[in-house]
Amino acid sequence: MRQKEEAFYKELSERNTGAYKILYDQYYKSLVVYALKFVPHSDVAGDIVQELFVSIWEKKIAFATPIAFKSYLYASVKNACLNHLNHKEVEDRYAASVLSGPTIAISDTELEEEEIYRQLFLAIEKLPPRCRGIFEKHLEGKKNSEIAEYYQISLETVKTQKKRAVKFLREQLTSSAFLLLLSDFM
Repeated sequence: MRQKEEAFYKELSERNTGAYKILYDQYYKSLVVYALKFVPHSDVAGDIVQELFVSIWEKKIAFATPIAFKSYLYASVKNACLNHLNHKEVEDRYAASVLSGPTIAISDTELEEEEIYRQLFLAIEKLPPRCRGIFEKHLEGKKNSEIAEYYQISLETVKTQKKRAVKFLREQLTSSAFLLLLSDFM
């Protein structure tokens, strides 16, 4: 009997298909039943056992004793089942958080407004550097005198640059974007 077992383990480690047929016939059902102690579905239990058999084939695992072989089989099935359950728990928590999490609904009006702001800021970027700087300071709420002092230019230059910026933006923007500019920033 011992020689037969030793020959079986040797054939397994050498990837003998006959040994894998014996492995399947003698251990598949009992390993699936064992796996069902941990996982609730027979198809999952069967997949776990099949994956174990494949890993034995791929790794060319050699077993010294029948006890080591059986311990390896059952411990591997148990660990694979626990890993499956942990992974399933993570998936379930993620699904629950997605389903119960806050939903961000953006109305058409909000989307249109965002697009208008995007157009506005793209148009402002096209202004000449000095004109853009003066206009941005104006958008920040700075008074003409503060802008003039910041850039060390005359008050008339600030007013002229702001007029040029408004004229340029009126030409670049749609009427709704320009009206938003006037209402929000002017």
